[in-house]
Amino acid sequence: MDSLSLPVASLYIGLHGLFAVFLANFVLYVRLRSDKVPEWQPDAALRVQANFVENVPLALLLLFLIEVQGAPGEFVHVFGAALFLCRLMHAYGLGTKEGANYPRLIGAQGTFLIISILSFVCVAIFFGLV
Repeated sequence: MDSLSLPVASLYIGLHGLFAVFLANFVLYVRLRSDKVPEWQPDAALRVQANFVENVPLALLLLFLIEVQGAPGEFVHVFGAALFLCRLMHAYGLGTKEGANYPRLIGAQGTFLIISILSFVCVAIFFGLV
């Protein structure tokens, strides 16, 4: 990474930041319109936001650390975009459909897989394995 250029991770940090604001506003909307949404949706909206806040900061931190240690921009784009798609799928699946469903499952498990891979890469970089 050139010291004068912005990290590629900044794109994904910004996108996830905007998505976090959207999710917070969706929670507010559902609370204010609780008489006009399905009974299960207010709790689901809170869970979508909570799951996002629980998992995304760690994933973005790992992504940024890997990039500043010299990972190629393509690597950062692949994992940043995959994380964003997983969080969209999770939010859609949990926030708009009652009960278990594939978008929710794929989004959650995809996020866990991304965090696991990025964590392994961080450890591998520390030990000089990559």
